[in-house]
Amino acid sequence: MEHLSIALRALFCKQQGDDIMKAAGFIKNDSGETRHLDKDFEESQINDLLFMEEQDIYSIDQLIMTGQLVISKWTMPDPNCLPIRFAERETVFNTLLHFAAKTLIVKDGDPVCRYESLLRWHTLTTQLGEDILTTALMASFDLGNGYIRKYFDWDAYIKHDCKELNVMFEKPMAELHMHLKGSSYNVDISWICLMNNIERERNLFEVVGKKRSKQKSFISLYNKVRKAAAIRLFLAQHIGCINNGITTAEISSIINPHDNENQDEMGKDTEYYKDLILQDRLDMCHELEVERLKRQNIVPNHVLDYIPIEHYNKEGVSNLVMASERKLMYSCFRLIYSGKYDSDDFPTLFYAYLTYKNLFRHTILQLNNRVGFANFAKYEELKSEFILEKYNPLLYKAAIEGFIGRSRNRCIEARIVPKKSKEAIVQSLKEIYDSTSDEGKDNTSIIFHFIKKRDESFKSENDIRHNALRKEIKEQAFAIHEFRKMQDKVLIGKVVGIDAANSEIYARPEVFAQAFRFLRGNETFQSELERPNDLNITYHVGEDFLDIADGLRAVEEALIFLGLRNGDRLGHALVLGTNVREYYKKRYDTICESKQVILDNLAWLHHKCIRLYGYCPLCGYLETMFHKYFKEMYNVKTREVHNIIDEIFAEQDEEMVELDDIEAYYLSWLLRGNSPRIGTDFNPENYNSITDETERKWINAGLNHHKGVEMACRNEKARNLYDRYHSHLLSNRSNDVDTFTIPSEYRDDFYSLLEMIQEDLMQKIEKRHIAIECNPSSNYKIGEMERYDQHPILKFFNYGIDTPYKPHNIAVSINTDDQGVFATSLEREYSLMALAMERNEIEGHKNSPRAVLEWLDRVREMSIEQRFDRSNKLLNN
Repeated sequence: MEHLSIALRALFCKQQGDDIMKAAGFIKNDSGETRHLDKDFEESQINDLLFMEEQDIYSIDQLIMTGQLVISKWTMPDPNCLPIRFAERETVFNTLLHFAAKTLIVKDGDPVCRYESLLRWHTLTTQLGEDILTTALMASFDLGNGYIRKYFDWDAYIKHDCKELNVMFEKPMAELHMHLKGSSYNVDISWICLMNNIERERNLFEVVGKKRSKQKSFISLYNKVRKAAAIRLFLAQHIGCINNGITTAEISSIINPHDNENQDEMGKDTEYYKDLILQDRLDMCHELEVERLKRQNIVPNHVLDYIPIEHYNKEGVSNLVMASERKLMYSCFRLIYSGKYDSDDFPTLFYAYLTYKNLFRHTILQLNNRVGFANFAKYEELKSEFILEKYNPLLYKAAIEGFIGRSRNRCIEARIVPKKSKEAIVQSLKEIYDSTSDEGKDNTSIIFHFIKKRDESFKSENDIRHNALRKEIKEQAFAIHEFRKMQDKVLIGKVVGIDAANSEIYARPEVFAQAFRFLRGNETFQSELERPNDLNITYHVGEDFLDIADGLRAVEEALIFLGLRNGDRLGHALVLGTNVREYYKKRYDTICESKQVILDNLAWLHHKCIRLYGYCPLCGYLETMFHKYFKEMYNVKTREVHNIIDEIFAEQDEEMVELDDIEAYYLSWLLRGNSPRIGTDFNPENYNSITDETERKWINAGLNHHKGVEMACRNEKARNLYDRYHSHLLSNRSNDVDTFTIPSEYRDDFYSLLEMIQEDLMQKIEKRHIAIECNPSSNYKIGEMERYDQHPILKFFNYGIDTPYKPHNIAVSINTDDQGVFATSLEREYSLMALAMERNEIEGHKNSPRAVLEWLDRVREMSIEQRFDRSNKLLNN
């Protein structure tokens, strides 16, 4: 099966649509030879595709043998696989059935994955998409049974046949970590928008390309997508879905490159003129579909596609979004497997269409193996770029109803970015809630998440760190505050929490601390009857980090600076469960990070070492390195020298010599949760002159009343260092980068210290009743784990299962994060964890399926307990 998966990825992900079209003569080719690459295979061509797919896992000889299997077995029909109907001749489309027959069954008329094959299914379909395999199977299965399918509304991510898990999914479930815009059928809606509005979105590819400094590649992508739109129109006509499609001759005319000197009578270049013709044809087909529905007295809220589908009362959102494309693919597969098409061009064009579509899919989904948030962000930013604004309500509807459906025992806490005025907040919330069903309205609440951003360049010496971002956060916080004072208590009650998300490396918890304290339980209302519930706090932290020490320090900063308490949550917190020794071993014990981070880590680790480990040689090393980096960062005169000898004898700033104190520096770190302007703001003259009540509350929230912070405030050195940390000069130096290598003689103590810090933080989180939101597929893509059963959730909560880890009962939940970006669902996340835990034995610790199920059910129950919105009565029963 693994080699078949490799073959499918090579044939449908590495094969290029342009190559298929050139070989068939649709795109002008200098050779003049015509070949249909869906059936005219050459072993060298198959091998070239395989070498691109898995070149550093398998040897060349192993891949060559896989290529021979493609030609001799997987492109041929399997007469023993009944009742599936293969194409009678050699074709690339038979390979889909060889895989689907081993992983899927048909149950209650819909495709269902065999539970034991779920991991393999998910791994492959994140690359190919599920519909290419499900529609191929259903077309073949129905053909063998003499049945013609009318409905194509199975779930976006198909179910499996594990009865025990499916029964568990019928119980109340909560999705607590979902970014709304990234949790819809993003790829499907984007693709249908493009296939129906290709010319209207032409400029968008240039805009996106400029924004990402990849203009040429996105213009190239547009040219491939427009070829797909033309082919799709031809396919739709050929299978009888529409009457006014396009001919093969017109396809060749539209998709071939043109000389820009050729002008039509309107003065527009020929290529643009032909795009307009294509768009006119698409619009005409779309209008005909709208008219058809009107004649049937059907008025769906959104007609995305020109391909007609069957509608029914209370239809699921998957029917609105996915049925038309599934119908197209199903009908094409059915015709190919029947062998009744009248031209070899038809399967060739369909093959090209599928590869163009997969190219687009790989552009907007994170399907590579690079870890880290920055890699994810490249794809996450594109999640809705190609969706026309008028379809945003459908984006929200799909995200919410795709999980809730018609159920009253499911709830979502969805994250969105807050607007900068109360009016804009109301408008954005109404757009979300007006788009969904009554069940969706009742069972969906909102968490506002601020966006973490990189520190900007300073415009003046009076600016502070993250000056522009702090102003933006304040503006958003004031808008949220004013929104919560409005009369619409129903809408206000929908907002249950605040968060901060995006790249945590460049914006630490200190930047958001004042806003979080300001917004939580700080409102004054006319009467107690008008008072909304307090805003709860969740915070993305420990998901991405420069090294483990940096990530662990960020977790403690969140606990101290944000004032996290009983009932609050942490998002991800992977660093708490990352294997310290393996992490540094992979990096040869050398970390590349800014000198500011190194300096902060040294002081923080020194304090932790004395408290948790006792004074040891490692403490001395940390002190030595602290003094080195402190001089480089803070002593202006020392920074002016250029070699080690000069540095030793360099004149030193007397004040800096006094401040070169590792304990005082640690105390100054504790102060960072305070407002950088706290001295100015609390100056009696300034403070007493403020008459605006909201502004006064904002200033009051600038002071962190944590006990340790209040003690640090009394230390003059700490206050001085704190001011210098925020100064214009030092902030600009903070971007200086260096490598930090852990010497061999201190490594074991260093590793042990970090492991003790992990354990100490987990104990604090557990005792404070703070929960952790876990997101297996997201964490698998972004984090350090190589298998689902290596997820730190098993370290956070391992009650009732056998693991090699220390016992912990931290409240956890399983969530999807960005299910549209990671091609998953909540049920899929639970199931992948279950199957991985059943199959993989961790250092001799084996768990039975029943033990895993009971553990998962406890996680499900905890997710219900952890939700911020307590209004759903059925979930409370």
